[in-house]
Amino acid sequence: MERAAEDLVHPERFKVFNEIYMVREFRLVLCADVRGCDAEDATRALESIVEAERMNGGLDYLLCEPLIISETRYPRTRPTDARMGAGDGQVAVTCAL
Repeated sequence: MERAAEDLVHPERFKVFNEIYMVREFRLVLCADVRGCDAEDATRALESIVEAERMNGGLDYLLCEPLIISETRYPRTRPTDARMGAGDGQVAVTCAL
């Protein structure tokens, strides 16, 4: 059930990126902002999401391929870590332009 909900959210995010791009061109950079031990898995998950969107033609408007990076954090370095359940395997996905 959780995966099905995620599958619905990502196309909406990419739709917003497309709408923004129509107003102003930009290079799409997606960052996995996670604890150190989760960086590799989160980066692979982002790559999978981008590949699925590419296969659906949702990235055709971009001049450059999206760049995927990771920002390694350590537990409780962000104010939201305590609320997010740091240490229990939860991962937060955020977008910033």
